Amino acid sequence: MDASEILRDGSASTSKRHSRNISYSNRTPLTRRTTKGPLDIDDPLAPSPTIQASIPVAEAASVPMPPTPSTTTTSDPLSPSKPLALRPRSRSPLPSSTSTKDLSFLRHPSNFRKISQTDISPPFRSTPAASDATLPTLLRQGHYYRAALLAVSSLIIDSDLSQKEILELLYVRLACLTLLNHTPLAGKESLALGDIHSPFYLDDHNECILPWELRVLAVRLQALEAGDSRRGVQGYYDLAAYARRRFRASSDAEFKGMWKGRLRDLGVRVGNALVEMGDLEAGRRHFETLAEATNVTEENTTLSLWIAMLCLRMGDLERARTWTRGDRLAGGASAINSSQLAKHDVLKPLLNMAEGDYGIAATEWRSLLQSPHNVLAKQNLAVCLLYTGHLSETSQLLEELVNDNHAFYALTFNLATVYELSTDRSRDRKTQLAERVAEGLRKNAADAAGRRIERSNVDFKL
Repeated sequence: MDASEILRDGSASTSKRHSRNISYSNRTPLTRRTTKGPLDIDDPLAPSPTIQASIPVAEAASVPMPPTPSTTTTSDPLSPSKPLALRPRSRSPLPSSTSTKDLSFLRHPSNFRKISQTDISPPFRSTPAASDATLPTLLRQGHYYRAALLAVSSLIIDSDLSQKEILELLYVRLACLTLLNHTPLAGKESLALGDIHSPFYLDDHNECILPWELRVLAVRLQALEAGDSRRGVQGYYDLAAYARRRFRASSDAEFKGMWKGRLRDLGVRVGNALVEMGDLEAGRRHFETLAEATNVTEENTTLSLWIAMLCLRMGDLERARTWTRGDRLAGGASAINSSQLAKHDVLKPLLNMAEGDYGIAATEWRSLLQSPHNVLAKQNLAVCLLYTGHLSETSQLLEELVNDNHAFYALTFNLATVYELSTDRSRDRKTQLAERVAEGLRKNAADAAGRRIERSNVDFKL
């Protein structure tokens, strides 16, 4: 039985179907409590009290938990973070539980929506994949559309799935929908989980049975579906409180390091959520708090890059320069090694572009063509040349990147824009571009492991 035949169409009128209100006798609402952020003073990642006193407090630390609003459909979020990467999940050395939960409500066909292929560009619909390919194979090859179908098919049809397999398949389903830019659809399907902090999801040892990655993803998706980003911020702080408890409860160094890394990740996600909700100033202060509270030079360098980019987006060029020079890092600019300094080099031409000095920026981008960031340099050099009226050279540089099997979204979108500016037959050129990218992905499948195969029409402005 094909999964598409089982799933009901999400476009059906809401007046013809009823919402499911799941209730369980042993599933009581969890009273929300005020929690501290992942970098508060009693947190394992926090600096000493004297250092903490000089750090500006991010607005996210005092965001209240709003009442759960009615379900609404939201558009795809704007996020400065990279898309969720499907990777092997770290295992927590938790005690084994002798009891299992009845998770049959997560497998009900009404939880899932039919995924349309109309948004996928035609050349990518025929990208070959073995009909008997396993889920790990599909994920490794970047066939996220087929992986999403196989995951939901297994959830609905397979009757002998374990509790662990059900939750892992649900995570794969939601993650694939997110990677396919079906975030609103993933938000609707994540509602089947209900309150992920509910005591229902605790085992005999008072440990949550939900995989950590699923909990983190569900917080964001449910907040987007509710149309309230503050709910996502509070959800991350709830997870941070849980992570702090797990950190303190263990004496194993590896286990503590895992939870410490998760706390850092949650801190970054809080900043991303603030940016998504449009509060760029609070997001900047939050990231600055993280950077000043972190003593690891490499992490400091990465955070400084994010802060500088955020300042550019806000139009605060002077503050962006201070983070570009490394003046505000622990130890100053001298603490940055040569490889980390190369990351800061890309911000200098970006500052000139923000000020409208495209000629100077083009010269700086040319000097970076032989650096490890040559692809980024060539892409931005083409943009500078476009603004200075060199349309033919712009097209040549972008075509070279496509021929070298680089086909990220900004590249194909910019090249499609060049076609629109240079010819009346732009649609034919954009269709040919999609075919070239699809053919390149097929020929270099081994080198494109994990890259999304199913590209949408939006990538090519079709």
